[in-house]
Amino acid sequence: MLEPPFCRTVIRMPSSNPPRLNEPASASPAISPAASIRYTLPATIRHRNTLARVKDDPDIYHTTELRTSRLDEIRSYLWLAGLPNCARPLHRQRLLGREIVITEDPNEHLIWHRTRIFIKPLPIFLLDLDCWTRKICKSRQLHEAACGLLLSYAWLVGHESDLRIAHEKGLLPEFVDFTTWTELINEFLENIHLQSLSGVSPRYQYGELRLSRLNKIYRVTRFTWRDSVRGYMTTSTWCQDFVTRNFAWLLAVFAFMSVALSAMQVVLASTSNSKAFENACYGFSIAVLFLVAGTVLVVFLIWAILFVYYLHSARMNNRRVMQERKDSIDCRKEP
Repeated sequence: MLEPPFCRTVIRMPSSNPPRLNEPASASPAISPAASIRYTLPATIRHRNTLARVKDDPDIYHTTELRTSRLDEIRSYLWLAGLPNCARPLHRQRLLGREIVITEDPNEHLIWHRTRIFIKPLPIFLLDLDCWTRKICKSRQLHEAACGLLLSYAWLVGHESDLRIAHEKGLLPEFVDFTTWTELINEFLENIHLQSLSGVSPRYQYGELRLSRLNKIYRVTRFTWRDSVRGYMTTSTWCQDFVTRNFAWLLAVFAFMSVALSAMQVVLASTSNSKAFENACYGFSIAVLFLVAGTVLVVFLIWAILFVYYLHSARMNNRRVMQERKDSIDCRKEP
């Protein structure tokens, strides 16, 4: 039987004069072990191509909020996208010039791209012992995912400066002061094996993951058109951005060839050269012409394939969604 990683709901009762972050523990109100956090579940969640009401299936809400199924599927390749280390704390993320971007998808939590890092706010129900007992502890996968997400916040928030950033960005609720947070994490870490991390989701065996490498892993290991084109997570939906991002290196190749051809022209014009050298220059020039023409053709074909793919995907997705909606209407009409 799975158990919560802490034995009480760690929450401080509100007061008219809340403690400051740098005040000692004795200056804060006492913790009430019987206190329960009040939180409101959202009315709907996105489920495939439509909305689903949370009250119809509350379990799917907790699964959507915690499970990292997409990353768990490629867990044997995650070492290519990140190191098996702790993620950097929030103040360090700012020091590195990274913008903290909010995401509600746990599959995007602690993934970074260029100057941005995506972080999921800590769900408030993870601070409620009652929710752990009634929902999370009934599923091992859900329990490991919840412990992993809480562990990631132990990485992110280790100092008072980190907590201030977390409050500023809406990553942690305002009622969590530094004393409360420290007590919670101390109790949580007592129930986690920090050396093996055996009780957390495979995704949280690693800290920050690089999006560009995740995209390459998905394109190589996932044999579907969708994953081959879009990768793990698209940062832009414009074909122009795709061409710019993937073919910018061609400019350097063409520049090198242009310099080489110019040098050959100078040599041929200024000195008497052997027939073999002239033939080599002639052959290289013809090869460059074919290479340039072939590259332009390949770029055009890739653009055309992407255009047809997105057009076909949009059409098929529209048909499928409309058919599902029509089927649901027919089911409701049946007695």
